[in-house]
Amino acid sequence: MAALQPNELEHLLNFVGYGRLEAPVWFLGMEEAGGGEANLRARLKFRTMEDCAEAHRLLGITKHHWGRRVIQRTWRGMCYLMLKLDNQATDAENIRNYQAESLGRFGGQTLLVELMPIPKSSLGAWGYEELIPQYASREDYYQKVKPRRLAYLQRLIRENRPRIVIAYGKSYWPEYRALFDEMSFAPRGQFLVGQAAGLMIVLTDHFTAQSMNGKLDEVVSILKG
Repeated sequence: MAALQPNELEHLLNFVGYGRLEAPVWFLGMEEAGGGEANLRARLKFRTMEDCAEAHRLLGITKHHWGRRVIQRTWRGMCYLMLKLDNQATDAENIRNYQAESLGRFGGQTLLVELMPIPKSSLGAWGYEELIPQYASREDYYQKVKPRRLAYLQRLIRENRPRIVIAYGKSYWPEYRALFDEMSFAPRGQFLVGQAAGLMIVLTDHFTAQSMNGKLDEVVSILKG
């Protein structure tokens, strides 16, 4: 396994996400699942911003955008929220169509972005000691990359001014709050909500968590309110 070159690693660290920086709604997660050497080397073909469908075609993952268009579990919640905000039906076919045609697409209304830029097989995993020798462990990677990533995303939010940021995954609320370090948050049910200067932040559980069952409509009410 040949190690990534410094410029290749920098390319991975500067990846923003899928969709448009100008999108009014940003979905913020901790990091993408997957990873492995082949996945990371395919990502070297990514631009800083990517179209979700085209990026996944480069990764060899076509089942969510072509053919039967399988609904991805995390994306399902995002599609549900966006359809509800637009007063559209949230049946499986509409969710499937929104996922394939609008979510994280260049012509859509969303940006899908992760706090940490390098995908891994699981949150507790690393396994890149040979491929990325600059980081000796998962903890070393987080310690070195998280501060620069927070500053990077803070600048992008300040420059592009989304109207809504939905940050999902309760275990990572401290990291999300650090991203908005000057904003006060207040509880709304099981969620935390911050508002300032035309921006609303909603911190939720992960969309696939049992605690979110039947709760997406409450998020919609917060966003519409």
